[in-house]
Amino acid sequence: MTKETFLLAFVVGAGALAVWVAQRLPGLAPRSWVAAGVHLALAVVVGSLLPPILSLVPGQPAMPGVLAALFAVALPALTYMLLAGMWLLMLVAGKNPLERRP
Repeated sequence: MTKETFLLAFVVGAGALAVWVAQRLPGLAPRSWVAAGVHLALAVVVGSLLPPILSLVPGQPAMPGVLAALFAVALPALTYMLLAGMWLLMLVAGKNPLERRP
């Protein structure tokens, strides 16, 4: 598997987790523009702090250290960033497009 393929699969997996959280826990979504702005600002901060935090994970050139950095740090951060963007789009749409209809 090439690096690009792995990266694509990683981002698609984080996106799937974000969609699952938005669908499963709709009460977490912000109801106001201010709350959505706070989540969006926090997502930008998380994204900017991600590279330095990833470099602090011990044992990094070895495979266990890389896997720990990816799945314990990068995956939750990327999932939150995608979820914050999804929440903002849902607020713009005016309703939850993921909600089940009878």
